[in-house]
Amino acid sequence: MAKATKTTWKYTLREIIIVIIGITIAFSMNKCAENVKDSKLKTQYLTNLKRDVEADKIQLKKNIEAIDKKLVICSEIIPVLNSEKNQDMRLMNNIFAIVKYENFSPKNITYNTLINSGDLKLIEDFELKTAIQQHYANYDEVSDDYVRHTSLIKDYLGNYLVNHADYDQIPQGKGPFLDEIKLKNIVRALLTTFDDKKKATAFGIESCDVLIAKIDAALD
Repeated sequence: MAKATKTTWKYTLREIIIVIIGITIAFSMNKCAENVKDSKLKTQYLTNLKRDVEADKIQLKKNIEAIDKKLVICSEIIPVLNSEKNQDMRLMNNIFAIVKYENFSPKNITYNTLINSGDLKLIEDFELKTAIQQHYANYDEVSDDYVRHTSLIKDYLGNYLVNHADYDQIPQGKGPFLDEIKLKNIVRALLTTFDDKKKATAFGIESCDVLIAKIDAALD
């Protein structure tokens, strides 16, 4: 009887050990599968993030080119206004050229998804995680200069073109701008905001380059 009990106890212990080993193996396999899944998801996030930043960089570079052209136009407008030179169609075309402004809307869907889903935790590299967050914070600084420039165009130059110009003079071969001193001051102010906007855009491009390099290093 004692021998049978001892045999039963050994059998039970062996079954328990087998179950424990089975659970441990299953848990390890599940954990391994989760790690593989997380690794793939992290890679996909970084790939998409890099693609977004590269697209942003392209847009910012185009903006730099457009801003450079506007700076040249402003430098051509200022000497003509409130001078002995008569207004002509070139002046009018130049004024309307600087009314058009460049926007910058960053592609931040991937970043917002990372933040809102809590998946930012998948990026364990603290330096990379910080670089990503800093980059999108840098975009806020870029946006501030864009907003200031746009406000000056809308609130001052736009207002001037509505309230201080007589377009009926154009068919008579005369320039439509009535208060040239006021317009000249507005264009000079725009020169400053164009310069600030260009510096902000260049800063955005540098930020893109830094993040792209860090993402490339993480993907290697």
